[in-house]
Formats: sequence, structure tokens, C-alpha cells
Amino acid sequence: MKKFLLIFLSLMIFQPAFSKIITGEIEYNAEDAKNAVFSSPFQPISFNNIQHKLIDSNNSENLNSLYLGITKLKDRKLARFSDGSYGIQYYDDPMYSWYYSQNGRLINFTQKDSLSYPCKITKYKPDGSIANTGYRISDKESFIFSSEGKLIAHWKNNTCYDESGNIIMTRKITE
Repeated sequence: MKKFLLIFLSLMIFQPAFSKIITGEIEYNAEDAKNAVFSSPFQPISFNNIQHKLIDSNNSENLNSLYLGITKLKDRKLARFSDGSYGIQYYDDPMYSWYYSQNGRLINFTQKDSLSYPCKITKYKPDGSIANTGYRISDKESFIFSSEGKLIAHWKNNTCYDESGNIIMTRKITE
């Protein structure tokens, strides 16, 4: 019995310890994200808040910067999408992101409810009506839903998937 106890204690002392680091991240699936998005009412937005953004006054500079791979400018950051559109987020107003066609016309814009993750994001049409809504889990993942609650898209890293897992589009954000 002493021999068994000695072997057991030896194994316990010299056995390597394994542990898992807890990062505090929460995993979300589409249903969790949907519940979070639709748990509070949508906030309407005034057309007066967006009328000065209907045309991108820096369209040429933004397109040239994106062509050269430059995504961070003095007052804004840019993202290019595979369909030819591009996005702008101004450093002095990070709650909003503005999306334009190649000719500089506003396609839509988004408003966050928080600057930290996770956060609810509402996408508006140029007239101020709601196009869809989403839940941004991190800077690498988000879910997008129709106003009726149907999953439209799931962004993972720089690829956007539909509910069947098919690629819808990609984006290029360089650091």
C-alpha cells in the first residue's frame, strides 16, 4: 500500500499541469445575436443629420487612397469592398460609418449604439429609413438581420456569408 501511495504521489507531483486561459470572450450564434438586436426598439434618425453626407466630397481622394492601399487618413479611415463600394468612418464621429458607390453617392450608413463590443448597429438608407440591423461581436465578426429578423449575412474576418454559408462579398482593410 505504501508503494502504491508513493507512486501515486510521484505521478501527481511530476505530472505536467495543463490549463486553459480564459479570455472573457463570449461566443454568439445567429439566434443569440438576433435576440440581442431585437431586445430594444430602433431609434429613428433625422434626415437633417445626414443631408450633408449624401455626396462624398472627398470621393477622388478616397478612391485614390484606396487604390494605393492607404486606409488611414488624417481625419478618417477607409474600407474597400469587392463590389466597388467603399466605407468611411470619421475619427471625430466614430458612432457612424458612411458607405458610398464609386461615384461618391451615399448608398447607406450605419449607427452603432456603443463604441465597445458587442454592439447593436442599425443600417439606414439615404432617406433615413431603416434598411437592416445587426450585432457586432468584435472587429472581426458581426451578424446582419432584416427588420423582420431574418439573417441576411454573417461577417467573419473579411468575408461575408449568407445563412447557407455562401460567400456574398469580401472587404479589404489594411493596417
